[in-house]
Amino acid sequence: MSQDIKKIVDDMPNIPSMPSIVLNLLDQLNAPEPDLIKLSAIISKDLSLTVQLLKLVNSAYFSLSSRVNNITQAAVLLGLNRVRDLVIGSAIKPMVVTICGKNLWEHSIRCAVGAELIAKKLNNDRNEEAFIAGLLHDIGKIILELYNDKFVKEVHNRVLLGDERIKTEKRLFGFAHTEIGKLLISKWNLPNDIGEHVKFHHNPIQSSNKLITSYVYVADRLGQETLMYPIIDPEISENLDFEISDPVSLREEIFAASQPIIDSFSDKTSSGVLVKAK
Repeated sequence: MSQDIKKIVDDMPNIPSMPSIVLNLLDQLNAPEPDLIKLSAIISKDLSLTVQLLKLVNSAYFSLSSRVNNITQAAVLLGLNRVRDLVIGSAIKPMVVTICGKNLWEHSIRCAVGAELIAKKLNNDRNEEAFIAGLLHDIGKIILELYNDKFVKEVHNRVLLGDERIKTEKRLFGFAHTEIGKLLISKWNLPNDIGEHVKFHHNPIQSSNKLITSYVYVADRLGQETLMYPIIDPEISENLDFEISDPVSLREEIFAASQPIIDSFSDKTSSGVLVKAK
């Protein structure tokens, strides 16, 4: 690398920290026998996060047969890993929107939903890993924005003219959002596999965990506001372990499936959501 990007991440004074509630939650989840009551208590101490989580759980995306009115019930119905993913999403939303804007956040949701959808279609039981990898795939763009927002605007303009994003970022910054994104994942003490997906989501054939990274790559391409052509790079497509026979239809499915989560993550709080914690 042309610059010590780890030093940039470590020394940047205004780099966002992962909220302590997420770190506490991850500590509990990494315990040999996670305590559901303790996990629920950690989340329930944050009223805003509790409301957000219950909105998500009760959204059309999960299509649960009955309304969930407390965190413990949500964890039982969805599973602890799914609750973890939603908590991370709720926790990082403010920093993404504040620093990079709503468009990046909504794209991240579409990529998360798309990666999970592809995993489910291919009967891969690591669909929750695909979701969180898709959610965080562009997290390195936060660092680029904080580091030099003028360069970010130039990258955006060059990409619109047809330049390749990773090459343009490296030319201007000396590093790409994918590289520094992996370091941010590590700084936040999130799983190494997630960092691998983040680093290689523009070229999944380089990933040591190619399959999940490939889901993120495809979902990222299909989840853009404006569809890019070729939709799937032919060189990458030849090396994927699956085929996308109708990418346009899959794109429509991703947008439709992700909208309930995007709506639930909005600031509008439904009066039908109960926030009693047990």
